[in-house]
Amino acid sequence: MLKTLLATGAVLIGLAPAIADDGVTPEAVIAKVREAAAFLGKEGEAGLSSFEGEGSPFIWKDTYVFVLDCAADTIPAHAVPASRGVKISGLRDANGKAYGAEMCSAAGKPGGSWAEYVWPKPVEGDDGGVVYSKEAYRKVSYMLAVEGQPYQVGAGIYNDPMSLAELDALVPK
Repeated sequence: MLKTLLATGAVLIGLAPAIADDGVTPEAVIAKVREAAAFLGKEGEAGLSSFEGEGSPFIWKDTYVFVLDCAADTIPAHAVPASRGVKISGLRDANGKAYGAEMCSAAGKPGGSWAEYVWPKPVEGDDGGVVYSKEAYRKVSYMLAVEGQPYQVGAGIYNDPMSLAELDALVPK
């Protein structure tokens, strides 16, 4: 999957302004994911397009909310077009770790939980579009199941120094 994403070149124009404005905190990720879960809980499948493209309220700073359907083993909504429709069971990080099941498991915990993997950062490309960096970094994503829907939502931050246990301690129960 990483090769597919890197080969796509510019992947999302709407994320470009966010790249210059970094500094997403774990608390902000938790709040945005919970906002996304509430939204998707009300809107259901009709709300999936709100997670894609320029102007999405779920793309901010240097991150974005993505949507999984763990039971269907697919990613129905993602800020990076090449990631839409990808099988969760096939997700491998830059070190080859299969992390899809970990993300689904984290989402299934009461109040949600965090998962970690190694992934390239979205960066501004030469043409002003968004590409993934050549280097991969530790990424931690907060995952939460959407009540009343088959979806799980998540968003991540890169290189946060906190352990998963410390991050989980921030999650309201």
